[in-house]
Amino acid sequence: MASLVRPREVARAVAPIELFFDLVYIFAVSQLSLHLVEDVSLRGMVETLVLTLAAMYAWFMTVWTSNWLDVERRQVQLMLLGLTFASLLMSTSVVDAFGRSFDVSWVSDRAGLFVIGYLAIQIGRTAFAVVAFRGHRLHDHFSNALVWELATGLIWIAGAFAKGDARLTIWAIAVLATYGGVIAGHPLPGRGSPFSSDSQIYAEHLLERFRLFFLIALGETVLTIGKAFAGVSLGAEQAIVLTAAFAGTVSLWWSYFHRAERVGTAAVEGSGNASRLVAVGNYTLVAMVIGIIAIAVGDELALVDPAGDPSASAVALIFGGPAIFLLAQLVFIRQATGTISNARIAACVALAILAVAIASLSLLVAVIASSFVLVAVAVADTRADEPAPATL
Repeated sequence: MASLVRPREVARAVAPIELFFDLVYIFAVSQLSLHLVEDVSLRGMVETLVLTLAAMYAWFMTVWTSNWLDVERRQVQLMLLGLTFASLLMSTSVVDAFGRSFDVSWVSDRAGLFVIGYLAIQIGRTAFAVVAFRGHRLHDHFSNALVWELATGLIWIAGAFAKGDARLTIWAIAVLATYGGVIAGHPLPGRGSPFSSDSQIYAEHLLERFRLFFLIALGETVLTIGKAFAGVSLGAEQAIVLTAAFAGTVSLWWSYFHRAERVGTAAVEGSGNASRLVAVGNYTLVAMVIGIIAIAVGDELALVDPAGDPSASAVALIFGGPAIFLLAQLVFIRQATGTISNARIAACVALAILAVAIASLSLLVAVIASSFVLVAVAVADTRADEPAPATL
């Protein structure tokens, strides 16, 4: 049987089946937003954070694995389709994942379906890689990774059987162990970490996957505020919130594609260690998605009750979401260029000050203020890229 691993020297564009896999995560992001909307509290935010980190890990590990594979091969396509269905199962269970523990059967409980879908992605993908990469230099890494996925899977299963705070605690531990494992390179006793980061040849492909996923997440934000606006009584305050929220969303798009993506692409083309930049880009993308979810929920809260007093949780979402997004970009730009984005530092300081100053005002004012900061960053990025005027 011919190798399922594509040759190192062969670059390729993002395949339609990879886009199809990504599209399922539109639904995942929408369900994560809905989970948070239904419980805008500290606990709700922690639950959403745990579920978001789990979903994003499932996505980016699949992206990294398929990056090495020949997606024109039938076996690889069938594997990706199976992971797409497992992702759909996982996503349908996000809203009620913390609702109740097992009391009848695995299939009748949403926590059970979430775990089934999640582990099917992780274990199925890694087991496939162990077979596909036999004789390849990454085979030992995937073998180690499979042990890690099986071990952390036991923690996820234990959490599904637990109740309330115990489930949240156990799943938080599972997420920490999962991310700790991948960051460390999945070491095992007596074997260490066999992973060798040498995927520079595929950096452009991975950055393309990141940008497409960012568009998916941002598109879900537009859908969220659009559906919220369609479901409320039409009034001047709602129209103002919609306008401000859209301006903020456009600014997120602008600051990513006009600034962060450009510096990332330039850095990859001129870097001898592009794999490290891609790794940083991966984790900053996770942070940006978390920020986008927070922003979308904050905008929806303001659309439903623009004159309402902002709760501490609402303030955290409306101002914290943009701050997380901008801080993630700050880290990426620093890694890519070695410079600090002063505009993003100033914006984060402004968001912190505004969060305190506007805490006693309305949700309408809060969304306008946070969106104004994002627009200011987009304007600063545009001005920074303008050529200096010619001198005589």
